[in-house]
Amino acid sequence: MEIAKYGTYTLQDFLDDDDFLQFVINPTKNDINFWQSVTAMYPAQKEIIDEATQIILAYRKQDVFTNEANQQKVWNRIEGTLHGKRTVKQKVFRLNVFLRVAAMILLVSSVGIAFWMLKYNSKNEVVTAFGELRTVTLPDNSIVILNGNSKLSYANNWDKKAREVWISGEGFFSVKHLNKDPRHIKATERFIVHCNDVNIEVLGTSFNVRNRHNKTNVGLVSGKIMLEYLDQASHNNRLLVMKPGDYVEYAHRKVVTQKKLAVPEKLTQWTNHQLLFNNATLSQIGEVMTDDYGYHIDYTDPAIANLKIEGEISVSNVDELLETISTTLSVKVTQSDKNITITKN
Repeated sequence: MEIAKYGTYTLQDFLDDDDFLQFVINPTKNDINFWQSVTAMYPAQKEIIDEATQIILAYRKQDVFTNEANQQKVWNRIEGTLHGKRTVKQKVFRLNVFLRVAAMILLVSSVGIAFWMLKYNSKNEVVTAFGELRTVTLPDNSIVILNGNSKLSYANNWDKKAREVWISGEGFFSVKHLNKDPRHIKATERFIVHCNDVNIEVLGTSFNVRNRHNKTNVGLVSGKIMLEYLDQASHNNRLLVMKPGDYVEYAHRKVVTQKKLAVPEKLTQWTNHQLLFNNATLSQIGEVMTDDYGYHIDYTDPAIANLKIEGEISVSNVDELLETISTTLSVKVTQSDKNITITKN
């Protein structure tokens, strides 16, 4: 698809464009990225694109295609329109728009559409670069600090439903407390964080969540939260209530670590640009450097990755960390931009 042609598109052009219809009805990740690029390059077209999207979605909502009988009714009505059995005295767009939209809808399951509407429609998305920290104020004035290489998504409007966010990467949440009667919790008072197979529900609290490599780590600093996760053994959803200091790691559809932290605040040192590791191997340290800062780590001998720095280290930048690794483990660290090579002395 060419981005340039969309810079001069009219509303009718968008409605006649098969690629645009495909994006609205059944988008892929590539489609979403492409149309985000279009609106970024031609911001003046965003209003027209939004209007075209609403028109297509309005057609979509005219029928729920749950079975063949419903589908046939729709086609019968379309054929009736084609034969002039119904006249609409209002401004309309060409009939082939409806026909093509309806045909595309018949090929998409209602589940797939619902998933797209839930995840992608009317949401804000915040993405951080490697090494970047960003503070996000949510619609209810709750605060999220995002670590590098992380993404946060949330709905524009929380007026009539639960406060929900989706995160990949790492974030520290300070959630505004809205509920005044714990026996009667309104939908709008719920705050839910979604990450892979784990849902975290809170009322008002502060906690850290890290979601990378199909692992979710949650540490509670204050308040109370409830984890809902899919258990591999029973194939059922499980609930786990966490109290301050509790730390849980979930991976492979089971809780693999559950412990009490003496100082849970240490989980959030990264929000002050501090790198903290406790009894960590070089492999574990390297994973954080890759995930959060975009470094590529190369070990000339695989055994080097298993070397461990005993005790706790806390540094304020990557240069200090590399110096600590070199001195403590007696290894040679060579750096070229974002590429780091570690060899034995």
